[in-house]
Amino acid sequence: MDGSYIAGVDYTGDFFDHLAPAWLSYIAAINGYASASLATPFTWCELGCGKGVTALLLAATHPEGEFHACDINPAYIEYAQRLRAATGLENVHFHAKTFEEMRQSDLPAFDFVALHGVYSWVPEQARAGIRAFLRDRLKRGGLATVSYNAMPGWAHLQPLRQMMRDYAQTSTSGNTLDRAREAYAFLDFLAKNKAGYFATHPAAVAHLQEIAAHDIRYVAHEYLTPHGDPFYFSDVEKGMRAVGLAYAGNMLAPENYLELMAPQPFHSVLAGAGTRVDMESRRDFIMNTRFRRDLYAAQPVASNPANVPLGRFSGIAFCLTAIPEMLSMKTEGGRVNVDLQSQAEPIRKVHALLAEQPASAEAIRNAAGIPAQDASALIQHLVVAKHVAPCRPNAPTRGWPALNSALVEAGLAERSPQIPLACPVTGVATYSDVVYAATMEAAARDGDAASAALNVLERLRKHAHPVNKTDANGAKQVATDAEVLQYVEAAWRELRDGKTAGARMMRLYGLLA
Repeated sequence: MDGSYIAGVDYTGDFFDHLAPAWLSYIAAINGYASASLATPFTWCELGCGKGVTALLLAATHPEGEFHACDINPAYIEYAQRLRAATGLENVHFHAKTFEEMRQSDLPAFDFVALHGVYSWVPEQARAGIRAFLRDRLKRGGLATVSYNAMPGWAHLQPLRQMMRDYAQTSTSGNTLDRAREAYAFLDFLAKNKAGYFATHPAAVAHLQEIAAHDIRYVAHEYLTPHGDPFYFSDVEKGMRAVGLAYAGNMLAPENYLELMAPQPFHSVLAGAGTRVDMESRRDFIMNTRFRRDLYAAQPVASNPANVPLGRFSGIAFCLTAIPEMLSMKTEGGRVNVDLQSQAEPIRKVHALLAEQPASAEAIRNAAGIPAQDASALIQHLVVAKHVAPCRPNAPTRGWPALNSALVEAGLAERSPQIPLACPVTGVATYSDVVYAATMEAAARDGDAASAALNVLERLRKHAHPVNKTDANGAKQVATDAEVLQYVEAAWRELRDGKTAGARMMRLYGLLA
């Protein structure tokens, strides 16, 4: 562990769908901002890309785009380059550079710039480099998404992080991951024995339980790094405004609607805010916000539209997130409850349309048989309800992407339980058990169930990947070769049968031609 980076521990190779250009364009549209067309060539850049998985997946599903991504860790860039080389992708480029070096490099101006979490995990000098990059390399009219640990939600968690860092630094273990485990165990002991800090802050106990569910590599990078600063929204917004950017919305769709931002008793408080910036600051305090995903635009400040014209979605297509029978018309129990039952008839027509392929907002209006303004409202309701998602407007090329084969191979070699897979139709990723992903790859190609099962088993054994099964009591046991073969053959047949739920889902995502 050096003064600014966790060394010797690979960060997890995750995919973040809110960094996709269609999502940036959609959130901009519902907040009154414009975006570059996704139907023609565009440029996208990720600052602090880690192992490059998000950039690779987006490049594989958006052939119109030119993608660039950077990270200061050369090992991560080498990992991304190996995956890129294995797939033959030519529209993505990786750079082992600082933000300032990226700003000064011979690169195109960008329509989209994305950062996930990075803003909180770097020193102020690097944050200044991010702002300078956005000022100089984001096109006028471009969009940028920046996420970070937020106040006031992190106020009671900072002592927890500090204690974990202090304990890890005094640990005698030579391995960073071991020190992370020991530091977590120490805090867990304090919490279970009702140490004063935890007794006073029950939310910190709940957060400690959340940490337990994460990969230990994530814990090391999140809590042992010397930088993990939380920020008030107003401070970040001020810094972005200083480089010519306007706050353009929250990348979580529900957080862009006053009635969904907070419980009903606070609606008048939010409505009374003078500006959207004031509203966001009030909302963070009301909801004790802990993490923000903000969208900024290199555009003049726009007024939030009372009604979003359907034409604002002209450069975006929409796709289903799951097969229709898996999409509920009513959800309860969460902070955002959805009841679509009164609109069931037009929604079923939209489901039927999008079950075949993505469609434009105008095509959705025609299928639903409703006026344009009603169609705009319906699309927004369906996005909030997670029935549909924005995606690239061009007709996708269906089939198993070469990138997915490389991701399966890497997942097996790294003994990962789950991996992200590029979905040609949605333009984002779906997560899959790595064994099931290997079976999907076999199902997407010619062959028979028996030979497919043998090939999958051979790959598993080649990488000594542990395959577990769950018994009737929920305990995990190592599966035998015969059990693996039986599982793969059954899954292969299900996927090749076009009528099963698994096969229909695979086709919906574009993984099956």
